Amino acid sequence: MASLLLFVVSMSSITATRAQLDLLGGYKPIKDIADPYIQSIGEFAVNEHNKQAKTELKFQKVISGKFQIVAGTNYHLRLTALEGTVSRTYGTLVFTDLKKENHLILFYGITN
Repeated sequence: MASLLLFVVSMSSITATRAQLDLLGGYKPIKDIADPYIQSIGEFAVNEHNKQAKTELKFQKVISGKFQIVAGTNYHLRLTALEGTVSRTYGTLVFTDLKKENHLILFYGITN
């Protein structure tokens, strides 16, 4: 009976540990969206999109976002940019590698 109890207790602690591990590598909200570094990543995304898509969007600001630590950092941001004189909302995914170089992975419009 004591060995059965020990087995059940051991399994429950393994389950708790597995649940905690599932949180590692997950996205977490960016607490200070006004941080100049976060804003610079948003500006990078717009500039890189302009180069790739031959557009002339003008970065305004990052309005929300989350990040994920991997072998570097993924930044999933929502930002605003001017298309001509109209402010539009966009989503982007930027990967910052371990050398601190940014790479635009995804850029898309969001309907308001």
